[in-house]
Amino acid sequence: MKKYKFIILALVGLFMFSACEHDLENILDLEQSTPPAITNPAANTQFELLAANASDEIVFEISLAQFSATVATEYILEVSAESTFTDARRIEASFNKQDGKFSTTVANLNRALLALEFEPLEEADAFIRVVALVNSTSLTLASESLTIKVIPYKIAADGTTDDGTRIYMIGAAVPSGWNPDEAIEMVNIAPDTYRTTTTFTNERFRFFGQKDWGPISYNFPYFTSVPEEYFENARQPDREDGDENLWFKGEPGDYIITVDLGAKTITMTPASDDGTVDDGTRIYIVGAAVPAVGWDAANAQELVNIAPNVYRATVELENERFRFLKQQDWGDGYNFPYFTGYVNNMLENARQPDREDGDENLWFKGTPGTYVVTVDVEKKTVELDLPYSDDGTFVYLVGAAVTEVGWDAANALAMKNIAPNRYRVTTAFEVERFRFLKQQDWGDGYNFPFFTSVPEQYLENALQPDREDGDENLWFKGPAGTYTITIDVDEKWITMY
Repeated sequence: MKKYKFIILALVGLFMFSACEHDLENILDLEQSTPPAITNPAANTQFELLAANASDEIVFEISLAQFSATVATEYILEVSAESTFTDARRIEASFNKQDGKFSTTVANLNRALLALEFEPLEEADAFIRVVALVNSTSLTLASESLTIKVIPYKIAADGTTDDGTRIYMIGAAVPSGWNPDEAIEMVNIAPDTYRTTTTFTNERFRFFGQKDWGPISYNFPYFTSVPEEYFENARQPDREDGDENLWFKGEPGDYIITVDLGAKTITMTPASDDGTVDDGTRIYIVGAAVPAVGWDAANAQELVNIAPNVYRATVELENERFRFLKQQDWGDGYNFPYFTGYVNNMLENARQPDREDGDENLWFKGTPGTYVVTVDVEKKTVELDLPYSDDGTFVYLVGAAVTEVGWDAANALAMKNIAPNRYRVTTAFEVERFRFLKQQDWGDGYNFPFFTSVPEQYLENALQPDREDGDENLWFKGPAGTYTITIDVDEKWITMY
């Protein structure tokens, strides 16, 4: 792999509030310890992070802190949008202490930047530092920050990459029919690769590079590999088709379709009734917080794949620590610092001033009981829900921010009930206003003032001194993309990730 080598001279120390900490203060003189110094790369060096190079290695070389006394230390790598590091994210990286090298990837740095709300595809300053933790303490000492120029790439809701480009489907086989204004959008998930979920019927269609009849389109002969059980050339001896469109011949229903324009391939997977897709992979949960398994890794509870890189299980949780594993043994896994995206507020780092945890597991601090645990290992998010219960009710999303429906109340987007008074949907948002409706018409609904807790990084009142909105709708602040939004109309909160 290509390597970007960062040479960072770092001095860091951490001490926890304990008797041990006071002892260290008596023997460890930080003024006599080697101060931090960053020597390379030069300030303002530019790094364009590309989805195509997501697995490329980035190496940070450091000089270890030289303390005035012998102490056991751990080193971590952090990035922030501010040199003060008031809001920082840990970069997932391996560290070779003997060589003084952090090894991470373009993808890991990119995810940390997006978690800090860096704007995709735009150049910005990022600040890097190394922090040394003195084991079993909570005091910290960090290196001076290194300023670099970064250009992050987009990541879609399922963890795939999104360069902002789109292709479209038009035809009698899909819900848009032959109306280009209603063309089915396919979102970029990797270089030259696009995906969507939609309904197919036995008819013809084609792909377009724009929501129009030209200039770019892709018919059946363009592709070198298609799933023969689903598609054939619409031109057949008993069927005329001068454009040689694609003909869907499979069982009518909902499908996930993926198109690679570079490789000229199409893949197709039936969508399950609940919208989930299982690729056969698993992760596992283990720990004292999970009384059914405890710390028995060989019997760790399975989380089933429901979408690319997303896993779910119903778990009994107690107020204790736990972690996720990639397998049913003590190999690779995921602890609290790994999750740099949305983390449910019933979880915290198990390492606290009054609580030891050298592995920085997750700590469940909510009301003990049964929860649905959903983990996205690409977006690095953890969601906890009460066990799903669909009472058949819906609320609806409508507005210019909801690209799928706009202000068409009759076709407002349904949010499915997942627990009493709680609703959820995943959809595309753009920077604009929207609201919730109790029905698919302009009757009762919920505007911004109704809610007492909203994710402020994404939402605000549409009524602002520089922006009129007599209805006080909600305003989505961006960045544009696909999000999972959940509302509780009893507790009056919204989450979004």
